[in-house]
Amino acid sequence: MNNSATILVVDDDLRIRELLRNSLEAEAFSVLEAGTSEELYDLLEVADIDLITMDVLLDRENGLDLVRDIRRRSDIPIILVTGRVDLIDTVVGLELGADDYITKPFLIRELIARVRSVLRRASGSIGKNARQQDEMDKSSEVEVIRFGHWTLMPSARELRDEHDQAVSLTTAEYDLLEIFVNSPQRALSRDHLMERLTGRDWHPSDRVIDNHVAQLRKKIESSDGFEWIKTVRGTGYMFAGKTTRDMLQL
Repeated sequence: MNNSATILVVDDDLRIRELLRNSLEAEAFSVLEAGTSEELYDLLEVADIDLITMDVLLDRENGLDLVRDIRRRSDIPIILVTGRVDLIDTVVGLELGADDYITKPFLIRELIARVRSVLRRASGSIGKNARQQDEMDKSSEVEVIRFGHWTLMPSARELRDEHDQAVSLTTAEYDLLEIFVNSPQRALSRDHLMERLTGRDWHPSDRVIDNHVAQLRKKIESSDGFEWIKTVRGTGYMFAGKTTRDMLQL
């Protein structure tokens, strides 16, 4: 992955911003800084930003409110930076659409690894979309995966309901759903899911997978009441429904 990505560091502590700037620039990333929401929104308007690191507890503002607002208008990946006492807020942040989090104090090399992992996943999705769009342009048929009244369209990275309306999914939620439907009736460990989603090992205290699963469940189980994703005690999760693959005429 090319490290020329632009990272926006949002933190009201100048020392933290300087630390992150110096560390990220040492890895050849471009870095922008925002200490307030006004600076954040100004930069979002004029700059091409690839990833945001967001402090959960800002001095005058709630970082979670900013995450919610950013996610309404953009799918820019967000990594939360939080103190260990803020883990409940971190869970809420993941529910609002943040992609990952790191707790203070943290090792710089761990932060860099998280940044690279999230960027790699996001850029992989973009590249995959472009390749699949080329294939769609050359063909009038695309493969879809159906389960219940849902239709997953890998070519467009979309989930559609029984009314053929697209359902809003975050990058992590879509990636997770695609993993599940490609391995139906198979117990998948949190270690396996974590590795596929983030490229790192799972830890029992890490709520990233559980929260992404919880949000995905809300979106695909609320309308039909079927428990598509079952918890496998002591292991992880399993996609419980049957899937079929069809060719859709465009």
